[in-house]
Amino acid sequence: MTGPENVRCYGVLLRAGRVLVSAEHLAGRDILKFPGGGIEPDETPERGLVREFLEECSITIRPVRLLHVPGTLMSPWTHRHYTPIYYLVEGEGEIRTPPHEPIEMKFLTPEEAIDSGRMAEPEKLAIRRALAR
Repeated sequence: MTGPENVRCYGVLLRAGRVLVSAEHLAGRDILKFPGGGIEPDETPERGLVREFLEECSITIRPVRLLHVPGTLMSPWTHRHYTPIYYLVEGEGEIRTPPHEPIEMKFLTPEEAIDSGRMAEPEKLAIRRALAR
């Protein structure tokens, strides 16, 4: 028996009514997703998420609660299987993306992110659950 495919962990960071998103060019499309990424073999999802936020945003976060684990899905962008895990996270400090990361971090209102047409359904549900407190 094998585990989930391509496990990826993402964090929903809310500040002043806005959500942090990563604007990226992936598989020929401009998309919005949350900071995060692949989990290393020796990491828990929470540790991997903390590492990814440091790498992508230069801040230390703390996972607060699990928001959504939709199971293994087919990516609408890459058409490959992945298993996303979404957490609500907290973190202070200025968001700074290192020059080697081909992404742009920005805060949008939840409505802007959801209505952009650039966000996959699991991310939209994670935003809604984060706001439902």
